[in-house]
Amino acid sequence: MALETIYIRANGTVEPYYAPIQRSGNVYTLTSDINSNIDGIVIERNDTALNGAGHRLQGSNAQFSRGIYLSANSNVTIKNITIASFENGVLLDAYSVNNIIIDNKLEGNKYGVSCWAFSDNNTITGNNMTTNNLAALWIVGSSNDTITNNYIMNNNQYGIILENSYNGTICHNNFISNTNQVKIYDSTGTWDKGYPSGGNYWSNYTGVDLYSGQYQNKTGSDGIGDTPYNCSQNNQDRYPLMQVFTNIAVQGVVPIKTVVGQGYSANIEILVDNQGWDTKTTDFAAYLNTTAILTFNGLVMDGRNQTIWIYTWQTSSYSKENYTISASATAVPGETDSTDNNCTWTVHVGVPGDVSSSVQGAYDGTVNMRDAQYMILQFNTKPSSLKWKPNVDVNNDLVVNMRDMQIVIMNFNKHE
Repeated sequence: MALETIYIRANGTVEPYYAPIQRSGNVYTLTSDINSNIDGIVIERNDTALNGAGHRLQGSNAQFSRGIYLSANSNVTIKNITIASFENGVLLDAYSVNNIIIDNKLEGNKYGVSCWAFSDNNTITGNNMTTNNLAALWIVGSSNDTITNNYIMNNNQYGIILENSYNGTICHNNFISNTNQVKIYDSTGTWDKGYPSGGNYWSNYTGVDLYSGQYQNKTGSDGIGDTPYNCSQNNQDRYPLMQVFTNIAVQGVVPIKTVVGQGYSANIEILVDNQGWDTKTTDFAAYLNTTAILTFNGLVMDGRNQTIWIYTWQTSSYSKENYTISASATAVPGETDSTDNNCTWTVHVGVPGDVSSSVQGAYDGTVNMRDAQYMILQFNTKPSSLKWKPNVDVNNDLVVNMRDMQIVIMNFNKHE
């Protein structure tokens, strides 16, 4: 679909009205591909998400054109869009802060993603940035930006340009066959996450991996180069990866239910995340104390993909006490850091309706007015609500309402 520039205005409206964007609250989703001769989409609204839903935003290589443009905007998420043939694929202009650019494909632009003039504290992660004419990333006059898990390949001049920018975190990226991997002018950043998590993969790294350990002085390889990769005189990746970034991470889906009334159920949701770019196979298991509740051998996961496992725990036969939920995935070949392959948290089975105490949201073993007052604060919330607290959904029907309040009333003054 060929269109003039599309605007998401500060008041939430979309112009032109017939633009292929569907709005649901603060989420704007593309419904078709878009061809643009100058600028693609200008976002003027804060606290907004633009989901490309896999569609393509195609430019015409016009001078000064911008695929997606923000100026002095904050808390905007841009995800799952292919953006091609603009001067700037995504441009975060002056004072655009706390934005997230995630899981997009930037190809054939002059610059893939640019952060200009005090565009600080932005996160650029999980993007595929290939064959941009000048650079995949251009960070100028901006600080404290986080650049992780990106695939930066075959860019004609530079993988990343840093100018007058400080305190950024640039790690777990893959810098592959760019004419020059980096250009740094009057800038400093952190290029690794320490040992054993490591830094970035550099296709032109010439070091070897004969040793291991924080100081790379122990016998045996560990997937990390024995010598640093020098980005510039004042910038060094101390722990360069020997192959493209590979990582399987396991975590409970936030927010996690940590209190459940005896006799009611709790949904145990566990996320297995392949944060790398290559397909990997892992074995996964989850336990309630020492009892296996979920197991899956030979779980095949595409790169940049996630699987959520859900187990509904019915607590009728369980005593009032603490229980440990644990989950783990086996390390995959080439995985440098396996410390996040495991997660553990505690769930307390207690008196139904005991959801708060003198510390708001923390159980205290007794059902009283504090629990009723806390429930009123969360009334009518659902998982889609910003202030959703799953502990308050006592009967586990995914909404806090009078059915939950009745449980509080029935158990009033009861204690463990």
